Amino acid sequence: MQISEWVDELFEIFDENKDGAISRSEFVELIHCLLQEKGIRMCESIFKKFDANHDNSISKEELTEMIIDLAL
Repeated sequence: MQISEWVDELFEIFDENKDGAISRSEFVELIHCLLQEKGIRMCESIFKKFDANHDNSISKEELTEMIIDLAL
């Protein structure tokens, strides 16, 4: 599976209100799912790092960058 397909699937699951962005609360759920308990403690700093435009949401482009950065 390519990264873009994975990001699309993550958005389908975690963008609960289907507004095309991952809100802070949706992001907490995403990180919790991916990293379990360890992720909750890291969530705030990760969110701030990848919310590049500081709009308190993660766009598909920002999530793509996050996955590339974390995976490589």
